[in-house]
Amino acid sequence: MSEQALTDTELVALLRDDSEEAFRTLYERHWYDLFTLAKRKLRDEAMASDMAQELFLRLWQKRRTLLINNVGAYLTTSLKHLIVDHVRTQLQGEQYASHFIHTPPTDTLNTLHSVQFSQLTESLNQALEQLPDKTREVFVLNRFEQLTIREISARLGLSEKAIEYHLSRSVAFLRANLHDYATAVVLTILSSY
Repeated sequence: MSEQALTDTELVALLRDDSEEAFRTLYERHWYDLFTLAKRKLRDEAMASDMAQELFLRLWQKRRTLLINNVGAYLTTSLKHLIVDHVRTQLQGEQYASHFIHTPPTDTLNTLHSVQFSQLTESLNQALEQLPDKTREVFVLNRFEQLTIREISARLGLSEKAIEYHLSRSVAFLRANLHDYATAVVLTILSSY
């Protein structure tokens, strides 16, 4: 019997026995729905694709210990947990970075922290300079002047979707370009309290 004709429960049983064909069938059956759900929640196609891939990677890694009654519900719930974890991590990272960038060094910070702050500020400014003018302007208005997407849209005469596009583009670019400083930011902030 072809794996395509099997139920999800039967496929999970085969998956426990390392069946790559069962895994492939589950993937083909559920990947697009999970991708669509993640894209709707995250509004980021690349991240949604990564999340769906990560979910199936975890499914394969845990294949021998899976106890699943409803594969669709299991995958959807697991995806929601991944999304929540991602959003929480992203928000925490942005809060740390925002605090670090907006808090100038004080007398309580030692020289190393002052140097790290200066390096991060310089790196941020250099990275911002690499962004297209409109993308940089949207980022600055949102992150530094604390304007909402609607306020930026009205000020610049662009649609809210365009503003969201510029923000996600700038955040992704800065995250990639400032990745080396993420650990320094967290360590510096934590050690200053």
